[in-house]
Amino acid sequence: MSQTEAEIKIPGPDVASLTARLTDAGFALEVIHPRHFEDNRLYDTADRALSGRAQALRLREVDGTATMTFKGKPKDAAETAVKVREELELVVESADTMALIFERLGFVPVFRYQKYRTVHEVNHPELGISLLAMFDETPLGCFLELEGEEDALGIAIRHLKLQKEDYLTSSYPRLQAERCQAAGKPMEDMVF
Repeated sequence: MSQTEAEIKIPGPDVASLTARLTDAGFALEVIHPRHFEDNRLYDTADRALSGRAQALRLREVDGTATMTFKGKPKDAAETAVKVREELELVVESADTMALIFERLGFVPVFRYQKYRTVHEVNHPELGISLLAMFDETPLGCFLELEGEEDALGIAIRHLKLQKEDYLTSSYPRLQAERCQAAGKPMEDMVF
């Protein structure tokens, strides 16, 4: 079954200030997955065929559980103010076995990134919207990732009075690539 995700990232100094930004705007937060550590690996072919098509194949490990994810090419930025793309996920029994399957199919690990994440369901009764809010603590800093239906996300952006320069639609690998380039060094994993 195909699913579409729409998301933005809001950078902030810390999780507390990002949380306050939502609660001050009238959003109610309910923790649905407490703070946890995520270890993510992106896979691609040797010639980077997936990244060349703006697609991603990820293997994520959290508390002994592994999730395989395919992310499709995002909608053109001229069509939407948020990142919208197909996302297919499947929980797998063993990250090690899945990694071997990827490698046997010709995929190699190309990037690793880690973060601490807390997941909330966020509701605004007056606006009639519900979103997921992921508070990410990464080696790049803290981010609030809002995810949900594209229309609901647009309402939240307007209600939070966010301008385009206040949020990001880039992935963590893209942000890490920009950081490495700005520092004049080759791309490196984003790990603690």
